[in-house]
Amino acid sequence: MIQKIDTKEILNHSVKKKYNMRNITFVLAILLAFTSCEDYFDPKLTNERTFDQLLENPGIVRGLLTYAYRAIPSSYDVYGGDFLDSATDNALSNNLTGNMNRMVAIDGFWTAVTNPINNWKFRYDDLKSVNQFIEIGLDGTVLYYKSNPERDEAYRERLKGEAYFLRAFIHFDLLRRYGGIDDNGQLMGIPLVTSTIDISDDNDLNLPRNTYAECVQQIIDDLDTAISAGLPEVYDNSTNDPDFDLTNLGRPTTVACRALKSRVLLYAASPAFGSSTFAEAAKAAKDVIDIIGNTLPNVYNINNISQAYYNNDQNGELIMRRVSGNQNGDNGLEKGHFPPGAGLEGKGRCNPSQNLVDAFPMANGYPITNGVSGYDENNMYQNRDPRFYMTVMYNGQSFKGITIETFEGGNHMTGAPGVTVENSTRTGYYLRKWISSKANLVGGNNVNDTHYNALFRNVEMFLNLAEAANEANGPDDTTYGMSAREAIAEVRRRAGIASGGTDDYLASITSKEDMRELIKNERRIELCFEGHRFFDLRRWKDNLNEGITGVTITDNGNGTFNYARKNIITPSYKNFMNYGPLPFDEILKTQNITQNQGW
Repeated sequence: MIQKIDTKEILNHSVKKKYNMRNITFVLAILLAFTSCEDYFDPKLTNERTFDQLLENPGIVRGLLTYAYRAIPSSYDVYGGDFLDSATDNALSNNLTGNMNRMVAIDGFWTAVTNPINNWKFRYDDLKSVNQFIEIGLDGTVLYYKSNPERDEAYRERLKGEAYFLRAFIHFDLLRRYGGIDDNGQLMGIPLVTSTIDISDDNDLNLPRNTYAECVQQIIDDLDTAISAGLPEVYDNSTNDPDFDLTNLGRPTTVACRALKSRVLLYAASPAFGSSTFAEAAKAAKDVIDIIGNTLPNVYNINNISQAYYNNDQNGELIMRRVSGNQNGDNGLEKGHFPPGAGLEGKGRCNPSQNLVDAFPMANGYPITNGVSGYDENNMYQNRDPRFYMTVMYNGQSFKGITIETFEGGNHMTGAPGVTVENSTRTGYYLRKWISSKANLVGGNNVNDTHYNALFRNVEMFLNLAEAANEANGPDDTTYGMSAREAIAEVRRRAGIASGGTDDYLASITSKEDMRELIKNERRIELCFEGHRFFDLRRWKDNLNEGITGVTITDNGNGTFNYARKNIITPSYKNFMNYGPLPFDEILKTQNITQNQGW
């Protein structure tokens, strides 16, 4: 007799660690995992389907993997509409009640109970789905292309690569948030979960934290598995294979796997962790560069940055990205971060700091603090690094045919039509990076554009190599095929530093210590508003409490302006906050999990 599935009865069963292919409890995992994954849930599925019938629908099984893709954010401003940079010295949010602002403004706000970057529950839920897929979807029982065995096998191998990449990505996302020195003085990671958990088994539920080194090794092992599986180096239309063509952009490739390995090993070698070597990190970065090439694509163009890069999700800089919105794009970033008033009508949410503005060198490559740079405090925006103009909206800049006015009484400051304290800048600056010059918010003429979240960019690999090679052997050692100086020279060459001439400032750097500071600064300005600085400061064990500054600009009435710097907030992070807290409710659930020191 064919056994029927009663969903009410299934709810009384637990998910088993090992799957018997006739075990009806597998269906519970499917049903629970896909209550919100409608694209992969058969609308005709009822509680009368047999397990064999479910296996006849590979879309449901494949959906386990698709569900876990939610671990990859589709936008940069996912922290209540704010960028993570707004919890660092790179920017402030004008949303004073938002979590990012409260992290820097309120001493004691960030706790194990109130943690704005806590994603523990969601990521472990994603791990459950990935592990279920690995155990069910890869053993050949589920046929994705019944009539074409060769295509079926190639497709299954690609799914294997995706699954192991996603497991590595999720474990690392958890590790960088929760790894740290625990109350016992040990460098610990997170509980590794590489199989489905039996919720009736106390040993499964009471998993202890693995060491940080064990977590790194598991992530690397998973990435090696993904690389050796059936992932392509690139998705394109060269083979006319729909499983590997451009419609699959956004899925991991072997290059993305290697890029994640580079990031993981760099973090692990950093002062806050020290569980691997900079030599390993340098080699991992060079492995990616050997594939993507020694020259960065020239996608930076001040006059065409939106079309060429920010809103072009197939530009040559991207190793892996996820697109937000639908095929017609969206304008969520613009609604949140366009300046207010004067035909732009945004909320002006993200306000880059004067600290970040000062971090951009002059066009000749010299820091503004260097006497030969040519910097003029009364004309602070002239002759700056071209990346500055592509990152920050400043007083006098033209955007969409509108002159940005952030001087007192200007069109984009409090008091102007449509501009209030709630939507105007706190620092004197608005965000330019990632903002479309095509999108429009004016009533009756709403225009969308493409937006994406870049998981890995080519330039990160050069920055990773520069940092790791310099720490391992100094500025000019070429053990890893490219010296730190050569890697950072390419980053600055592509940026337009010393265009048409020589980078004399870089040439003047001779010590490991000075090169380290230059590399950190290049990383700061290249990767700002991409979620890196919050974690970079912590893995470097650098100062978390740099006063966050802005500028008050006064119009002199003769075409000139007076600039008065101002301190806005000095954060009160504690030293133990280099490592984030494990969720308080998880500590209560089991005695096997230790908390990080200080929390």
